[in-house]
Amino acid sequence: MELNGRRLLNCGLGFFCLILCCYAAPLSFEDVSISYGPQPTTTIKEQSALQLPCSYQLPDEYLQDKSVILRWRKDNKTLRQTELGRMSGTTSEPQLESMLREDSRVVLNKNDGSLQFASVLASDAGQYQCQLVIEGQVAASSNNGVVSIIEQLKFMPQPTSKNLELGSLSKVHCKAQGTPLPQVQWMRENNLPLPVNVTDQNGTLIFAQVSNDQRGQYTCMASNSQGQISATVSINVVVAPKFSVPPEGPIEVAESGTAVIHCQAIGEPKPTIQWDRDLTYFNENNTDAERFLIMENGTLEIRDVRPEDEGRYGCTIGSSAGLKREDVLLVVKTSKSASNSIITRIIIVIICLAFLYFVLVLGLKVWYRYRRHLGKVQLEDGHAHAPTDGQEHAEHEPCLTEANSSKNLKSKLRESTILEQESQVADDIV
Repeated sequence: MELNGRRLLNCGLGFFCLILCCYAAPLSFEDVSISYGPQPTTTIKEQSALQLPCSYQLPDEYLQDKSVILRWRKDNKTLRQTELGRMSGTTSEPQLESMLREDSRVVLNKNDGSLQFASVLASDAGQYQCQLVIEGQVAASSNNGVVSIIEQLKFMPQPTSKNLELGSLSKVHCKAQGTPLPQVQWMRENNLPLPVNVTDQNGTLIFAQVSNDQRGQYTCMASNSQGQISATVSINVVVAPKFSVPPEGPIEVAESGTAVIHCQAIGEPKPTIQWDRDLTYFNENNTDAERFLIMENGTLEIRDVRPEDEGRYGCTIGSSAGLKREDVLLVVKTSKSASNSIITRIIIVIICLAFLYFVLVLGLKVWYRYRRHLGKVQLEDGHAHAPTDGQEHAEHEPCLTEANSSKNLKSKLRESTILEQESQVADDIV
């Protein structure tokens, strides 16, 4: 009896331990897995809807105790992720990778883990993978799935009409995309051949020298196995606007006078002309229509000019072929400025006269000094050649008497004295 009681007690304890061990056993990571991920290869047409599956197994205990992140990756970069379990306050691992740009077309379904595309684009092609990231454990990942996009046949960008300048070298591009790569070619309206000096090189129209006979409608056609698309553009030949009479200045006008600023232009189509003052265009709110008149040829006339009219006036010519602008300074001369101008001119004249007087006096002084020096040289020469006795004098100057020689010496002395006096007078003037 006692033996049976002990056996019962041992069995009860063993059963209790078995139950306790079963409940206390830790969860195994093998219980977490992704059973079904994206297909190895998926091919879909552009602008179609797409869903990439991600079926996973995750015990509820993980959702209660750990941080669990469901993540989709594209080309090894995080595309979308969402929280499934308790977010850990210590781990920041899900934020370590930068997310790809936000796109409302792409949504991660939290209920079934699928990645859904409302409308796929060519840029969505790539390699996709689904992951379960659990705090403190290695991530569970699905197999890689490659998505291929059949790109729709389309123009990138759409060809547009152009204005080509006469005589220039110009190009008009036409580019198309699609799977497979489309062929592109240009045709003229009504299936006419391309004009002279116009060639088609891989979808680019090259105008070697633009002329008027090249204007008209041109059609770009792109085709592949998906079909054919076309786009028609208008080619217009223009002449860039140019100034035939540009504004020239500065322009000075007296107060209450009339200022005329010329501005005329040529071009095809005929350019328009618009005036501005200090970069503010004329309009009915800032311009007195009775004083500011714009002629048919573009010339600006300002009547009864006032001091506040002073400034820079700009003339802008423009058409579909382009824009050009030139400006000129308008200076208004008031009565006060006119008197100041007269005084300034008088001062300038006085300064010029004083300068001329100084130059004249300086020239006279130099001239008198030169003459005095020349007289001294002549006087010295006369003394050097004077005879010492009557014989020598008779031999060299038989016709010159002693009285005549003395007379010549006195005359030279008198001239020298006059020169010295003139030089002294010049020095006194200076």
